[in-house]
Amino acid sequence: MLRVVLILMACASIASGDAKPRQPWYRGKYGSNRVFHLSLTVGLGLGFLVSETVAKDSLAPDECRWCSPPAFDRVIRNTLVWDNPNTAQTLSNIDAYVVSPIVGLGLLYLSDKDASWTRLIDDGLPILETVAISQAITQAVKFSVGRARPYVRYGTGGTGNADENLSFWSGHSALAFGITTSAGLVAHWRHYWTEPYIWAAGISLSLSTEYLRIGADKHYFSDVLVGGLVGIGSGLLIPRLMRRDIVILPVANGAAVTGSF
Repeated sequence: MLRVVLILMACASIASGDAKPRQPWYRGKYGSNRVFHLSLTVGLGLGFLVSETVAKDSLAPDECRWCSPPAFDRVIRNTLVWDNPNTAQTLSNIDAYVVSPIVGLGLLYLSDKDASWTRLIDDGLPILETVAISQAITQAVKFSVGRARPYVRYGTGGTGNADENLSFWSGHSALAFGITTSAGLVAHWRHYWTEPYIWAAGISLSLSTEYLRIGADKHYFSDVLVGGLVGIGSGLLIPRLMRRDIVILPVANGAAVTGSF
């Protein structure tokens, strides 16, 4: 009888609001982790925007450092380039910057429309951080390598701007595959019913983005291939680092990386 009374008292206490309130998303151990990763994502994102706009003229190489493509890049370029490259460029921008984010983030949201803000942040932040880090690395490599774009080499649309020697590697490809891989990984961890749709739609969009970048005469095949691999690697690695699934251990001759994949 006493046990029943105690249970009823506990239930009444919870119902009356005496239970410990849930912390906001930015408090506590996990909240601090979210704030750190959100700050990192915003900081890198702003840095990328600055390097892509006001600082691009000063950071981009004036002359190509990698000017001549290998034979296989020339053959594939001549086979896939469109008669109207501007149309392919517009479609590639829509694919990478509009449709891919909508599919990746949108399908995660539809997986659990009644989710709390905490769940939405935990689902979306790995994708945004994957994009921020991979695009920052991509931008640094572009400025360092200085590869001439195909349209410069073949005279199909050069404008003399700072973008002409930023072909390697493809930022569009890294973006599309980064979104797809990180979103698919989150859906897999959550056991979301949308996981197969994220993989199917995302991979299709990513591959079409790569094709369109070649068709637009903006990139060679090697550019989109490496960019896609960077996006996949970023999408697999960065969300795991956020979850701390990967541990770097010291060994006799260096360091070893361990984790579950």
